[in-house]
Amino acid sequence: MNASTGTETAPSSTRGVQLTPDQLEALKPHVIALDDGRLGREATPHPQTAQRFTTVEADIDAIFRTHLPAFIEEKGLGTVPIVLYAHGGLVGVEAGFATAHQQVQWWKDNGVYPIHFVWKSGAMTAIWDAIGRWVTGGSRGPLGDAKDFLIEKGARAIGGEPVWRDMKLDAAASSDKAGGARVFVTKLREWMKDNPDRASIHALGHSAGSIFHSHLVPVALEAGIPRFETVTFLAPAVRMDTFRTLLLPHTDKIGKLTIFTMTEKAELDDNCFTHYGKSLLCLVSAAFEPNPGTRILGLHKDIQADGAVRDLLEGPGGELVLTPNKNSGDRASGADSHGGFDNDGPTMESVLLRVTGLRKPIVSFPEGARSADPLDDIAMPDSPRGITGQTALCVGIDDYKQPSDRLKGAVEDTQSWGEVLRGAGFTVTTLTNSDATRANILGALFRMVTTAAPDDVLVFQYAGHGTFVTDEQGGDEKDGKDEAICPVDFREGQLILDDDLARIWDLLPDRVSLTIFFDSCHSGNGSRRVSESEVSLPRGVELTEQDEYEFRAARGMAAPRGRTKALERVKDSETDTTPEAAGETSRQREVLFAACESQQLAWETNGQGDFTRTVAPLLAEHIGRISNRAFFEKIVATFDAHRQTPSFTALDEHSEALLLSHGGNAVERTDDGGVSEAGSDGAVLAVGGAVAASGSRKDAAVAQILRGLADLIEG
Repeated sequence: MNASTGTETAPSSTRGVQLTPDQLEALKPHVIALDDGRLGREATPHPQTAQRFTTVEADIDAIFRTHLPAFIEEKGLGTVPIVLYAHGGLVGVEAGFATAHQQVQWWKDNGVYPIHFVWKSGAMTAIWDAIGRWVTGGSRGPLGDAKDFLIEKGARAIGGEPVWRDMKLDAAASSDKAGGARVFVTKLREWMKDNPDRASIHALGHSAGSIFHSHLVPVALEAGIPRFETVTFLAPAVRMDTFRTLLLPHTDKIGKLTIFTMTEKAELDDNCFTHYGKSLLCLVSAAFEPNPGTRILGLHKDIQADGAVRDLLEGPGGELVLTPNKNSGDRASGADSHGGFDNDGPTMESVLLRVTGLRKPIVSFPEGARSADPLDDIAMPDSPRGITGQTALCVGIDDYKQPSDRLKGAVEDTQSWGEVLRGAGFTVTTLTNSDATRANILGALFRMVTTAAPDDVLVFQYAGHGTFVTDEQGGDEKDGKDEAICPVDFREGQLILDDDLARIWDLLPDRVSLTIFFDSCHSGNGSRRVSESEVSLPRGVELTEQDEYEFRAARGMAAPRGRTKALERVKDSETDTTPEAAGETSRQREVLFAACESQQLAWETNGQGDFTRTVAPLLAEHIGRISNRAFFEKIVATFDAHRQTPSFTALDEHSEALLLSHGGNAVERTDDGGVSEAGSDGAVLAVGGAVAASGSRKDAAVAQILRGLADLIEG
């Protein structure tokens, strides 16, 4: 018994512990497992792991034929509350099952029959893992809002938006004509017709579970479910416009719609993982939705700004409960973090009282359970940084997964560049072959840029395939093509566009020199011709139609795995499409050393890139001694241009900057042919290829100010 309440206490459970086969088997009557929104094709009568747990249509039939009637008879209930629970989008399969294991018996002990939709939306955990690898806790790292700003930029750069959209597609697909959730509510309606007045229906969604239910509740009502007595969202991550479009028109068939969410102060005091100083909903709004600042239903400030939603929650059919609070009864909640709602006793008991009409729980919510949020366990490694402030990332890929894509000299190029840069005092990080994934490359660049301090010198070298892809989002390419480099996983849609790099370059502070050498093809047609010589290989690929589709699906621009209707439904529900206010156009700060002219091909011969073979030794000889223009003149004088012609583009002030100098300092030629520093601001970008990345001058200025404040505090 619970001494303070006089009620029984259910046994507690620890999330994150893998459930046993017997525990998984016991969840069969209460868990609907969905993969891409669909039911399984083959039954697993005795699943050994959560990953192997499937729900087929026969399992749903068994719920209404056997398990639910047995529960009603056992409890002697006239009307049984049925709760449809959807977990959050950051919860992986194991954590989703652990939540069900923790809650199912508690619901049943209190006279409620629970159905947990475990929708396999855990792909978002990959984003968290990537951010965790990027963000550093070193003394030179950014502080406070500066750190949050950088994490938001990094999460967007690595692809948080398309992964979040894919999760939204999973939610929508669950309720379309072939969706597993739709199959369930259709069979629920059939049972209710045969058993009138024997059940009341309730929906409960935590975080992205509100997205799931924003699709399911209207579909259930359309399928003939007469009414939802309660719909309760805990810290809902659904967009405000999606909620208004999908769910708001159906509130006449919802007895009470309640939102439990944090106060604005608690939202800003939350840490959704170790190094981000706000709640998850703030990150969703800033980094995962297409337009930064998208209004989210769970953000109190956004509720206040939306008249229709505010009126609903202030009227008789709705209610807003702000947390944490010291309320009693069905308005109590101690949740003070985004992940803390579904394991907070007062919150869950408040929901229970709303569902059952009880004055207090028969059995208290189990104590001691930890959040299903996987973020607390993320390790945050420090980034390498040279003592001299000279840092380089060198990337080379020979062993692409498809044999026809493989090269022979890219890794050798990277080793050559690494030797030259180490000899010049740089701290060099190397990514080659299987380690050179899109996430790893962008993550390493993010760390390198965001831990830079004024007067640091950065280098990014890449050797591998280059290509182009149709520009469907930015509209900033005159030829309609985005140039791209090809990580080892590029045929899975994981290209790195010039636009992706621009988002990271936006974070460069003034007086940090960034020099980039691309020994890859970025020519007009994005392909390489094979030489008649057997010792030459192309360093460019032309994407197939399937490759383009995989890319578009990975970026949320196409419906992966045939979920066309789900994509249409998601797009139709997102009506607030006003783009973020454009910042001031950037003034060109980059210096381009191109391996070839824009319509030419670049080559590798005898196991090394032609550009690298010439330029790497020249770099070792001339770092810090001559200007960028003079260095290009050395390249032209040395390079055998019978197959490709290096090119050079820069504003005059940067073309006269000292090669690989801090802050892009300009130089003046002396009488003896040497140079002396003249001093100018701006990052230097030297690219062996045809990618020119420009970004938001406003963002760069903000990052600079925040970094300056951090250095001042630390100093």
